[in-house]
Amino acid sequence: MRKGLVRLAVAFAFVAIAPARAPAAGDPAVGKGLYAACVSCHGERAGGMFALGAPGLAGQDAAYLARQLENFRAGRRGAAPDDPLGARMRDAAEPLSDDQIRDLSAYLATLSIVPTTATVKGDLRNGANYYQMKCNACHGARAEGNPLLGAPRLAGLDDDYQLRQLERFRSGVRGGASDDRPGRQMALMARTLPDVATERDVVAYIRTLAAPGGAQSRARGFVLSNRCPPRFEKRPDGTCRLHTLYDAYDSLEGRGVGGLKTGLPPRRDGFRPEQIDLGRYLFFDPLLSGTRTLSCASCHDPAQGFADGLARSVGVEGTEVPRSAPTVWNAAFLGRFFWDGRARTLEAQAEGPLFAAIEMGTTPEKLVSALRENAEYPALFGAAFPDSEGDPVSVGNVTAALAAFESSLVSLDSRYDRYAHGDAGALSPAELEGLNVFRSFVARCAECHTPPLFTNQQIAVIGVPEPEGRPLDPGAAAAFENPTWRGGFKVPTLRNIARTAPYMHAGQFATLREAVEFYTKGRGHAVAAGEKLALHWHIWEPKLEDHELDRLVDFLQALTDESGVPEIPKRVPSGLGPVPQPTPRTLASRGDPS
Repeated sequence: MRKGLVRLAVAFAFVAIAPARAPAAGDPAVGKGLYAACVSCHGERAGGMFALGAPGLAGQDAAYLARQLENFRAGRRGAAPDDPLGARMRDAAEPLSDDQIRDLSAYLATLSIVPTTATVKGDLRNGANYYQMKCNACHGARAEGNPLLGAPRLAGLDDDYQLRQLERFRSGVRGGASDDRPGRQMALMARTLPDVATERDVVAYIRTLAAPGGAQSRARGFVLSNRCPPRFEKRPDGTCRLHTLYDAYDSLEGRGVGGLKTGLPPRRDGFRPEQIDLGRYLFFDPLLSGTRTLSCASCHDPAQGFADGLARSVGVEGTEVPRSAPTVWNAAFLGRFFWDGRARTLEAQAEGPLFAAIEMGTTPEKLVSALRENAEYPALFGAAFPDSEGDPVSVGNVTAALAAFESSLVSLDSRYDRYAHGDAGALSPAELEGLNVFRSFVARCAECHTPPLFTNQQIAVIGVPEPEGRPLDPGAAAAFENPTWRGGFKVPTLRNIARTAPYMHAGQFATLREAVEFYTKGRGHAVAAGEKLALHWHIWEPKLEDHELDRLVDFLQALTDESGVPEIPKRVPSGLGPVPQPTPRTLASRGDPS
């Protein structure tokens, strides 16, 4: 009896999913000419027209398209009195011959998918559950379709069209013909969805799945990593947590300024690996700029210490920005961002350049539209932010992903760090002498550039000269409306300082030696005439000899650690070239695609 039931079940399974007989291949060149009659409704690129209820046809499976055209021609679709759109398609398909149907379908299958805009919101978690139970077996895990089963691609189709078809299957308007077995199967499946809200949930979830945009996009196939970066532990809740030897030390408050075994301040934590990886792609993708020519990495280049090597950065249209680009190494530990300290979170820091007209020059609306219309990003955002209410492609999730990526940029394994952790031979005699100068009461460098981050994150007015011909930059005074901070800037980290020349807020000093020598020339010696600045009380005239300055520079070079440089993508989801291009020094093998 049991064997009989098994045989019956297997037989039923094959009956249910038996593929339709594949039609003979058509001629796309002939089909292109035939498509001229379809343009008025489906658009020049066959992307569909929302206002007319016409779906996108580009990139759909040719056999599926041919079957639907034959269904319209035969009256299996478009015959119901309450289906005016179907009736219109029936009239269009009636005069087509078998060869013309094959040719037209073959042409449409060669076209790249035209991205559509999300119009349906729903519970993505519920939609994912129902999709896996009801749709995945035929339409695929990413809604890519399965030609062998006659199941069309759903990913990337217009949301309202999909909702309308589900309702038509449910009501019997579609899938009611006795000789339309795939249609009957879909009608049966649609009726298992409990209500319209669930239909919306499923459609909203499908929106998050990668839509293969023709042959080129199918080859890209971006998938987010579910592994935390090196030095990070994946916790039971799926988030990543950094572990370093500094975890074993007292907090900054428990140690004297400049102490070697001093703990790190609190850091931003709790990002999922998929969010970090999405942020990695976004960081290098010029799609985020208004002109699609600049990425975050244009000014924060891993090959330049996550700065750009310029005295003042260059934004869209070649516009010079008033200040230099600070490094983003160890950004997760910081509580102030930008030279004037105006941002207090990683997300606020990420948002600033995006919408600054002279930097990346985009707008919230333009950014979200570009990402939603891309064939890859909606699925990646859905994977990174599965709990988002509504469309996961949002400004908030863009900045959260960028913050997640920046939180993974950790530089805490320099030769100085190894010395601090007990390796007495990690620093050379010259570097060790420089460390002693750095911590000395005479130089007092550590009072502002406090280890282990080598910044106390405070605003300091030190009287750095402005570049020739430029007025005084008010710095933090403008950001905080505090006149005592006129000419004041956030104390920068010295981590990887040897990689981030030129120095100061506008690149005033070309070398480290020039930068450290500035402090020995007298309190306020470079303040412009007529300016009365409230100079920081640490700024005085340390009596340092030339050899001490040389040793200080030697020590600063020992703060270099680029072992945490992330894997630079060779390609980005937009299809644009990553900016900057990966170099042999920064490119790590990740497999294809990167």
